[in-house]
Amino acid sequence: MEETFKRIPPEDVFITVFKRKPTEEELWMGVPPDFDGNRPSGNNLIDLFAYLIRKYGRMDTSEYARIMQLKTSELRGAILAIGGMSAMEWRNRYLLLEAQELMERTDMSITAIAAKLGFSQPSVFSKFFRTLTKSQPWEWRVEKKKPGSNRKRTYHCYE
Repeated sequence: MEETFKRIPPEDVFITVFKRKPTEEELWMGVPPDFDGNRPSGNNLIDLFAYLIRKYGRMDTSEYARIMQLKTSELRGAILAIGGMSAMEWRNRYLLLEAQELMERTDMSITAIAAKLGFSQPSVFSKFFRTLTKSQPWEWRVEKKKPGSNRKRTYHCYE
């Protein structure tokens, strides 16, 4: 019988981009009191990869691998096996979660958000965002900030 295990997508790791203490519910879910904005996944490699994406933003997979002292092929293979998607897709979905939270909960400009997440140009960020959500960043922000819109976090990618 073939054994399977639960994949760990970015949505299972990401909690917030803001520095704050975890909520009581998050503590019960195993989030440490001094958490860095991510929920521990139970896998050190995924946790380190998420931390590096948060710290350095958008980089090439080979740069993350170099910092982790892995071969690029090892990192790609591990993320594919553990995360169920390519390392680049995992990184992109994680960055999208960060971008959506920043757009919804701050008044930072799209240009500032793009720079914070490691994008060289706002236009590159806009194309990235549009590819994953089917809407422009400013359109998404306006929709989320409308009075009466569902304020519960419903960030997602279209696949």
